[in-house]
Amino acid sequence: MIEYWPWWLGALGLGGVGIIYLLLIGRLLGVSGSWAKVVAWKENRETLKANRALVEDTAAMENAFMAETLAEFGEDAVKELQGSYPEADQQEATVAVEDLEATTPWTAHLTFLLSIFAGAFVVAWYNGQFELRLDLSDVHSRIFGDTWEVWLAMLFGGMMVGFGTQMAGGCTSGHGLSGCARLIPASFLATLVFMLSAIFLSMLMEVMIR
Repeated sequence: MIEYWPWWLGALGLGGVGIIYLLLIGRLLGVSGSWAKVVAWKENRETLKANRALVEDTAAMENAFMAETLAEFGEDAVKELQGSYPEADQQEATVAVEDLEATTPWTAHLTFLLSIFAGAFVVAWYNGQFELRLDLSDVHSRIFGDTWEVWLAMLFGGMMVGFGTQMAGGCTSGHGLSGCARLIPASFLATLVFMLSAIFLSMLMEVMIR
């Protein structure tokens, strides 16, 4: 039988991890966000390079900005803008480049994700509960079957989790842990939605296996 930590010890542990992550990485803890950074590392690298080149070339940046303003608001807005704001100088461009360089590298996110697996492995091995299994729980087998159907359900569920976290802008750690700790209204709403959904699904699964 698995022995879980007391609720207060788990709360201190999760809170400590969030604080340490913020101090080391400089960003809020979010597992789905870290996974997205790892998966899209190549695209993000190309975007960063393009943004860096645009920021360093102040003339190109101003021309692109003016072109978008012209297309959206017309010539009068462009003339007003040109008369109100001077051209960006090299110092402003340097500050902008430094802001781009401050982006957390994808390797830091990968290290964080691997540390989660490593920590779970160490705890399971230390407690003598580590084992390699290809079957899932009895509950899954009773609901979906004990062959390929259960793996198809898990694959579909994983895809829906990824879609939902990207659409909501965070997961249980990003919203439930980091966002709620900062009293962000959207995080409270997101946490309420996925907690109620989890409770409803748990009750539904209990009815299905009876």
